[in-house]
Amino acid sequence: MNGVLVALILLPAAAGLVELLAARLPSWQRFAGLCALAGAAASFVCAALLTASVAAGGHPFVAGAYLRADSLGALVALLASFLTLVGIAAARRHLGADVSAGRARTEWLPVLHGCSALFLAAANWTALADHVIVLYIAVEATTLATVLPVAFYRQRTSWEAAYKYLLLNTIGLTAGLLGLAVLYAAAEPVLGAEALRLSGLASVGRLLPPLTAALAGALLIGGFGTKAGLVPLHGWLPDAYQVSPPGFVALFSGIGTKIPMVALARVLPPLTAAAPGLSLLLLVAAAVTTLFGILAAFRQDDLRRLLGYSSVSQMGYIAMALAAGGTAGLGAAAYHIVSHGLIKALLFLAVGEVVLLTGTARISEVSGRPLPPQVGWTFLLASLGLGGVPPLPAFWSKFQVFTAVAGAGYGWAAGVAVLTSLLTITTLVWAGARAFLLKPAHGGAVPSAAPPWTVGLLILAVLAAGLFPAWISGFLASAASAVLTKGV
Repeated sequence: MNGVLVALILLPAAAGLVELLAARLPSWQRFAGLCALAGAAASFVCAALLTASVAAGGHPFVAGAYLRADSLGALVALLASFLTLVGIAAARRHLGADVSAGRARTEWLPVLHGCSALFLAAANWTALADHVIVLYIAVEATTLATVLPVAFYRQRTSWEAAYKYLLLNTIGLTAGLLGLAVLYAAAEPVLGAEALRLSGLASVGRLLPPLTAALAGALLIGGFGTKAGLVPLHGWLPDAYQVSPPGFVALFSGIGTKIPMVALARVLPPLTAAAPGLSLLLLVAAAVTTLFGILAAFRQDDLRRLLGYSSVSQMGYIAMALAAGGTAGLGAAAYHIVSHGLIKALLFLAVGEVVLLTGTARISEVSGRPLPPQVGWTFLLASLGLGGVPPLPAFWSKFQVFTAVAGAGYGWAAGVAVLTSLLTITTLVWAGARAFLLKPAHGGAVPSAAPPWTVGLLILAVLAAGLFPAWISGFLASAASAVLTKGV
């Protein structure tokens, strides 16, 4: 089973490289995405095997490669592989229409699919890393792999969004690297060379100098928080989501912002043990992020931009849970990573269908136009799910966030989270009602389009994640315990 850890990185990476090299062969371009799709499928199988092994009590590791699996890493790899598989399949369908309409060129497609597979490899690497520097390199690799897909359409808005994404994330991750360096400097006198291993850092929290730990924690919260889209350095996120290609944005939104949160979950516990004030710092940033994100979303006319600001808000929930700390907080954060990842991907696939049928995602332009009813129902289902309506998964994950934050003594923050959840339902359902429920002004035939299998598969995954909360919570509770005691 140890070899599966390496396979989770090498298989999608190899598939991505083949896609990029094939871009130079005109005869291969019509098969663009198939190799990346195969790499994502292989990664999903490996992640499923790894998840089963960890659930059975296994602890796979590869010491020489600094890889180690716990239930959090296994489930994040499974989520990333699943969303990449769905995202690439959806992108192949949508981009074929873009090529036919002249909005994209055939030779661009292998670059998008190759970068998607490389992104999956980097995401899996982050989830399984057991080394401070390896963790940073893997998180940075997820950024580099997604810059070109953001700029895919090669329009001015695309280049601007990609530039802003790269610039802000580079600044943030530079701060994160400095934070990791300060963390190592604080832990090295106690652990020696083992201070670089995440599995060694968890046990020395209270032995770290408080001021040094506070500096490291502040840098890491600012650095990884920028990549996660926390306020105030969140500006790249709605821009990037608005211009990214359909399909790709489903996996980008579903897992991209979760990767830095996973990294933060690995390195933050020993720092908050030494400097408890870091929890309050992160909690305030999280509360501001949740409320600001959903209020900004309410004002948007473009559905993709609305969902981007909604993602900003949802990252605040995960940050709140991490700030609460303990087994309850880390378990709630992990569950919301899964529930938000699945639901947000479903929302973007529904919006992708709107763009495919109408050529726009603006509510003012979509409203009153004939659309297949299943598109509106899918958007409504996902909207209610993200708002926290039972028995969909965000209900369970948000409830765990509320109880963890309140149990940690931050009742005001739990109140902000509950208020934001109500605003989320209001914002998304109101947007969906305006976009899909108004009757066509001049009649017109409703386009007949069967829902693609990617949408159906994601709906099943969302329902499964909500109908089996006890198993998921128990599985992730072991991850929380492992992070607190072993770092990974």
